[in-house]
Amino acid sequence: MTMNAYNPLESMKRLELAGIARPHAEAIAAEINAGTGDLVTKDYFKELLDASLAKQTIRNGVLTAGIVAVATSVLGILISLQ
Repeated sequence: MTMNAYNPLESMKRLELAGIARPHAEAIAAEINAGTGDLVTKDYFKELLDASLAKQTIRNGVLTAGIVAVATSVLGILISLQ
C-alpha cells in the first residue's frame, strides 16, 4: 500500500481558489505539512508491532521456563526433605 504524500503547494492553490488570501493559505498549508511529517503507514506500524510482540513472546517463554525450573527445584528439595 502506498502512502499519499501531502503536497502543500497544491493545497495552498486549492485554498486560494476557495477564496482564502494567499498569506493565510500559505500558513494553513505550512501547518498541515508540519503536522503530517511524523506520520507512519499502517504497514510500517504493523511491522514494528509484530516485531515487538515477537520479542515479548520470547521473553514470556524464557520467564515461564525459569519459573518452572525454580518451582521444580524447590518442589524436589521439599520432597527430598520428607
